[in-house]
This record gives sequence, structure tokens and C-alpha cells, in this order.
Amino acid sequence: MTDDVFRQDGYRLRLEWGENGVAALASSCAVLVIVDVLSFTTAVDIALDRGGRVQPVRRGDVRTLSSARSAGAVLAGDQKWTLRPSSLLDLPAGTLLALPSPNGATLCTQAAAASATVFAACLRNAESVAREVEKVADGQPIGIVPAGERWGVTAGPLRPGIEDLLGAGAVAAALLATNSSGASPETRLAASCFSHEIENVVELLRGCASGRELTADGHTADVELAAAVGSSSCAPVLSDGVLTNRLSA
Repeated sequence: MTDDVFRQDGYRLRLEWGENGVAALASSCAVLVIVDVLSFTTAVDIALDRGGRVQPVRRGDVRTLSSARSAGAVLAGDQKWTLRPSSLLDLPAGTLLALPSPNGATLCTQAAAASATVFAACLRNAESVAREVEKVADGQPIGIVPAGERWGVTAGPLRPGIEDLLGAGAVAAALLATNSSGASPETRLAASCFSHEIENVVELLRGCASGRELTADGHTADVELAAAVGSSSCAPVLSDGVLTNRLSA
């Protein structure tokens, strides 16, 4: 019974946080949507919009990074392209970028081990992702996983971040707009938060802890790019370990 509860069984749309959320939802959802607004899934959106591809890499996975380089991938940081979304605005079309991150990329690799189809969503592309997710799920359960941050640079307990609550809520709201039935309370609350605060997203991202941290490090442009709700038509989907735009396939 306990496992059923934490899987949110009985609901079509489900939402839970971080690595434990992936573990809880992966076995019972046809689709998992990973949300890491600051900054992995925003960086993915911009890279794919430029015609690139992204290989998510669990942070510290040296073996995968080495294999990616051997396969012709450009490793984040080898050139000027990094996890910062603003660094990817001139990424050449066709580039395969191996992109590590402790949250979004790590969750993508974790989710890839399940049988679910994995999408990567952010505030920029939530509506486009939701449309494609509905097609792929075909009425089966959908799990939304806001990544959150860590109480530490790359490790420590989960710190829920409002940027990911808003991003997950944007996906949830778009899914509920076409079919309002069968959403868990967790999903409904996230959707309500986004819908209620949609006019304030820029202000909220600038003022939240994650946004302030990036701004203090000189990365204001990355926060602005992440806050551009509905600015992208990409739908990043994971296939054979690489995120590509499902709408350009």
C-alpha cells in the first residue's frame, strides 16, 4: 500500500521531486518529464533550438564523458559552451554536446534506465513538451519530476526550488488544459501555482534563491532566458541516451 501511495497510483498525471521522485514514478508511468529550469533543461532547449543535440551526463561520470568524446561529442567546458544557457546561443547546428549536471542531467540518466519515455522541459517549452507527451503517453500515466537543487554545490539533501515548481507547474497546466481529469493533488497544486503566478515569473526567478545565486555570479542573462515562458517550440526527448527535438525528427 505504501508504494502505491508514493507512486500516486490512480492518477493520470503525477508529480514528485528529484531522484526519489524518479524512483517512485518510473515503474508506473509511460512518460517522465524532467524539469531543471536553472539551468539544465533550459540549456537543453536552447541547444536543440539551435539544431544541436545534448547527451546528458551524470556529474562525475568520467567514463561516460570519455566515451562521449570518443564518439565525437563536444564536452561542456572544452570550448565556450557550458551549462549556462547564454553560452549556447551560438551553438553550431549539428553539434552533439555532452552536458553534465548534478540535477537535471543526472535525473535524465536515471530515468533512462526505466521503460518510460523521457522528456526534458522548462518554462520556455512547457506547452510544446506537453503536446508531445500527450501523444506519446496515449492515455497512460505521466510523471512530472521537478529536479530541485542541493543544499550544497553538487551533493546534500534536496532543496526544492520554486523555479522547478513553476516549470513543472507549466507542464502540468498545459496538460490539464487539454484534459482536466485524473491529476494528483501534487500535480494540481503545481499547475495552480504556475497559473496564478504566470505574470510574475520573471520577477520570481530573479528573486528566488537560485536566481539570486546565478545573478551574484554574473549570470543574469541565464535567468532571463530561463524565464521566457512559451518562447520555444522544442520538445526535447531522450532517445538512445541523447536528447533531440521530437518536432524536428
